[in-house]
Amino acid sequence: MKKIFISYTWENEEHKEWVKKLAMLLEKDSIDVNIDQWKLEPGDELTKYMEQSIRSSDYVLIICSEKYKNKSDSRNGGSGYEARLISDEIHKGVNKKKFIPILKDGNWDLVAPDFIKGNLYVDLSQDFKTDSFQTNYNDLLTTIYGVSKKPKVNKSGIPKEKIAKHLGVNVSDLDFIKDKEEVKEDNSIKIEGIITDEVTVPTNDGTRGSALYKIPFRISKSPDYLWKDLFVKNWNNPPKFTTMHRPGIAGVSGTRIILDGTTIEEVKNYHRDTLVLAVNKTNNEYDEIKEKQRREEERQQRIKKEHYEKIRKDSNEINFND
Repeated sequence: MKKIFISYTWENEEHKEWVKKLAMLLEKDSIDVNIDQWKLEPGDELTKYMEQSIRSSDYVLIICSEKYKNKSDSRNGGSGYEARLISDEIHKGVNKKKFIPILKDGNWDLVAPDFIKGNLYVDLSQDFKTDSFQTNYNDLLTTIYGVSKKPKVNKSGIPKEKIAKHLGVNVSDLDFIKDKEEVKEDNSIKIEGIITDEVTVPTNDGTRGSALYKIPFRISKSPDYLWKDLFVKNWNNPPKFTTMHRPGIAGVSGTRIILDGTTIEEVKNYHRDTLVLAVNKTNNEYDEIKEKQRREEERQQRIKKEHYEKIRKDSNEINFND
């Protein structure tokens, strides 16, 4: 299981409850979440807890707010101490992408701490039940897992890893009841989300296009060359697009679709819909071509079978004993 530490300020009860709700959501997706509300007890050494939590975690989620920014920038209080620890980790060569800023509410420029302002943030400022929140939350999961699929769950919806941990057994030891109805496997390729920690940084050196950068999207599986060629064609000439469309920037590498020469704002406002249309059209065209190939192979096999059946029949009618 991936280990996550959440760094935030105790601003008020609403803020604490929001952090706890996010932590519970991540735990439901089989992530081992560490927040002080769950781990600290009276008498615990706060600074030692912070140090161990940051260094032992795979990722640190930083819940950005004006109060957190003020404390971290001035190195004041617990948030300020955590900011210093994170800065030290980065300066020691620890991957800066380990630290993921989360926008809970407000304007990013007003809540982003100086030490993490250069990182791409995940916008979770919408209500938990909205599609926008789920889309951005999926981007967060894609970054954390580093793979296209979440851990498997049983019929109850509880992740296998969580049940195995609770029972003190290996996941392989669990015997789950299979659904009675056989579900047809969906082999179409889907976009899982943006891999936020692999988004590149613009040069902004004044040259043409220097404000643009590369954004990778995790897809559900690695496609073959036919799918890749169809997708690039469909991105360059999509069924529907805006005046901000950028043909020629799309490519596919492994389990990634890469738009090389855009911005997160363009993706959010323009490219997202075009990307979905291009992927859906590619899936449909790919399925049609594969179905035609399958039918042609069956036809050839049938012709071949009929040919040899006729050969065997005619051979049996030929008598060489006369």
